[in-house]
Amino acid sequence: MNAIFLTLVQFIAILSAAPFVVGLVRLFKARLQGRHGASPFLPYWTYATLLKKQMVISKSTSWVFRLVPFVVLAATVFLVCVLPLVVFGGAFANLGHFMIISGVLALSAAFLVMGGLESASAFGGMGASREMTLAALVEPAMIAMFATFAVVTGSFTVDGMVAGANILTLPALIPAIGALVMIALAENARYPVDNPATHLELTMVHEAMVLEYSGPYLAMLEYASALKLTLFSLLIANALFPMTLATTSSVAAIGLALVWMVVKLIVVSFLLALLESTIAKMRFYRMQEYLTIAFFFAIAGLVFALVHISL
Repeated sequence: MNAIFLTLVQFIAILSAAPFVVGLVRLFKARLQGRHGASPFLPYWTYATLLKKQMVISKSTSWVFRLVPFVVLAATVFLVCVLPLVVFGGAFANLGHFMIISGVLALSAAFLVMGGLESASAFGGMGASREMTLAALVEPAMIAMFATFAVVTGSFTVDGMVAGANILTLPALIPAIGALVMIALAENARYPVDNPATHLELTMVHEAMVLEYSGPYLAMLEYASALKLTLFSLLIANALFPMTLATTSSVAAIGLALVWMVVKLIVVSFLLALLESTIAKMRFYRMQEYLTIAFFFAIAGLVFALVHISL
């Protein structure tokens, strides 16, 4: 019962905070660029408005086009329930094996690609092709990064990895966390991999695949994107500061964990906005260089961990 309650608290907290995180990043970017910026609560209104709008669906699409938003959103919600974002020891923590997490992320990307291809538009096909290229480069880096955490902490679940993470006593985690940051930027279509605020054909990847969606389907995809940004932000912060998560169902522990969640989201949102305001998007043909660096960061951490164990 305690584990179920902790999972429920995390589920409600993350689903409630996700649109705010997107709005917060946009607000920080606007302020850093000398603009006033919209309210960070605007995404709530945007998603609610999309839910009331009529959908326009191409005649060339099949049932797969309609299935994609449900699969992408369900995969993201599954990760919210499994990963240690606000609490440790949730009811579904045992399902958080790093191969399952990598597979769910790959499944979400694969269905998103199929949604982009279904519309038979030039933009959708282009975005789908680019997304599959990125997915092929992200998966090895992600598995190597999780393998480093598994070797260092002795756990194959993400919950156990975060619980045992301590960069002060386990320096091999430092390059692995660096790889996690780079992977998070790629998974969330952020700079320098993608520009989430553009519709220019030369730059967009994620936006090209969802360009043909409208109404409630678009709201589901945008909300899933907000959830993914939130969970990756918290996952990075928790790998650095695992002591901020709740381990018991007491009111004090949960309240403190929720306060820390807000603080971490504000800090990570500001750092993301600062990064996107100071660097330019990389050319797509250089993505293999970027993700190869992430892969070698993860491998370096794994080698350090294995050497430390052998000694």
